[in-house]
Amino acid sequence: MKKKNITSFAAMKRLSVILLATLLLSLTSMAQFRVGLKGGITTNALHFDKEILNSERRTGWTAGVHMELGLPVVGLGIDGSLMFKHHNDVLEGINHTYHRDYIEIPVHVRYKLQLVGLNKILAPYAFTGPNFGFLCHESDDITWDNRASNISWDAGFGVELLSHVQISASYSLGLTKAFKQVGINQEGESITGRDHCWTITAAYLF
Repeated sequence: MKKKNITSFAAMKRLSVILLATLLLSLTSMAQFRVGLKGGITTNALHFDKEILNSERRTGWTAGVHMELGLPVVGLGIDGSLMFKHHNDVLEGINHTYHRDYIEIPVHVRYKLQLVGLNKILAPYAFTGPNFGFLCHESDDITWDNRASNISWDAGFGVELLSHVQISASYSLGLTKAFKQVGINQEGESITGRDHCWTITAAYLF
């Protein structure tokens, strides 16, 4: 009797694995993958941990490749991008402007609102997720200790037009420090800062 139960359990286990594999293959085959080009403008400001300096919000730009995977759950999807982003920073306290360039990899979960009869023409959507940035260039005349990488959290909304064009706006909240500086004033105080950034982009998906 015990042997029969073990055999039945093994058979059920094999059946469960087969059913799970079949389900995953079905979901993958039903998912819609698209890729395209993306570009836009940014407005960046540094938020310091001490009120020694202030930062003016300045305009930069971003451009790169955008990918989207539509899941077989109505309206749900995942997107990711490989972007080059150029930051302009103005430090009011010391009247200095400097530049930083990053390679960014945002990964978002998105939900696209299903409008019956209008989906192929106009489809609003919202998204959120982490953004991983890697410093690739900085101004030579700056003495900040810019971090080689940082992480921010994105949240935004947009609209898809004619199933190909996407226009979106998002806000990136810096989760990790973008830089550190020691000896910012005569007292030798140190200061750290995080990036807070608005981004407006347009993308075309093939």
